[in-house]
Amino acid sequence: MPAEAVRLLDDARLFDVLTPRVWGGGGLGFATALLTTEELSRGCASVGWLRAVMGGNTWTVAQFPVEARQEVFSAPSTRVALQLRLSGPPARRVPGGYLLRGMWGRFCSGIDHAEWIVAGVSAPAAPGAAPEPHLMLLPQERTVGIDDWHTSGLRGTGSRSFTVPELLVPDHRVLPLSALDPGSPSPHGRPRTTPYRMAFAAVGTVALAGVLLGAARAALDAYAGSPSGASGLDVSALTATVDTARAMLLADLDTVAASSTPGGTPEERARMRRDIAYAGTRCRAVVNAVYEASGSAVIYDDAPVQRIWRDANAAAQHPTFDLRRWGATPS
Repeated sequence: MPAEAVRLLDDARLFDVLTPRVWGGGGLGFATALLTTEELSRGCASVGWLRAVMGGNTWTVAQFPVEARQEVFSAPSTRVALQLRLSGPPARRVPGGYLLRGMWGRFCSGIDHAEWIVAGVSAPAAPGAAPEPHLMLLPQERTVGIDDWHTSGLRGTGSRSFTVPELLVPDHRVLPLSALDPGSPSPHGRPRTTPYRMAFAAVGTVALAGVLLGAARAALDAYAGSPSGASGLDVSALTATVDTARAMLLADLDTVAASSTPGGTPEERARMRRDIAYAGTRCRAVVNAVYEASGSAVIYDDAPVQRIWRDANAAAQHPTFDLRRWGATPS
């Protein structure tokens, strides 16, 4: 994405939908994050994807130690990229922090525009302890980028790989992954608003479904304005499919938010994850149906449906949309 486009999102505070108001954000919830992502993705799925990922990361930062929150939220921009799992040797516990050496990661959405990267790292909680998942805030400028984002879709996200040759991460930029579960005590305190009663494992990827909701609507928009729009494709039924997927996700978010169990019961969490996957796969099917009904001219690069189709199918390859993984609900 052009830097100017990212600046416009920044100026509109669209990366700060979930950021608590006390830290200068909108203090809004996951439903707003979903709907905002959907609307942006109706114009461009790559824009929506970056809003979903980078906007979700401020929710994570708001649960880090206060010193880390101050570093991120006091800056003019709160652009934070994401790398959920760094590969390489586990981080080593040293006095005052953790030493990362020879690590690398792929699919780092937003890395070209971010000041920070939230990275998942395997590290021991204490000297001699077994490594466990941690989140660490890495200065983007201390990483080395790799020009490998040559993909079929979502090209505008620039989600390239990077390496961390060597970096000392101080303790205040480290958070155990388990701290994002509201069913567990927070070592540094968490905001008391509704989004922070919701578990990352359940709702952390719901905004990504907004990308596919928006892509499906974009495909239907393009089809309605094309010469193929007079063919026999049942646009009303496909539109209802997208509307139903959105309504299902909003209802699930309401259920998890109102749950008597912090973060939701196991059944509520499982249903949320399943429905994110289901909504994404149904919206992908809508885009594919439009593509198949759009005639031979759709293969040209200047055909809008062709880009929408590539972006939607690239987005739907994300593991969060794998129904085989998330389809089972505990009995």
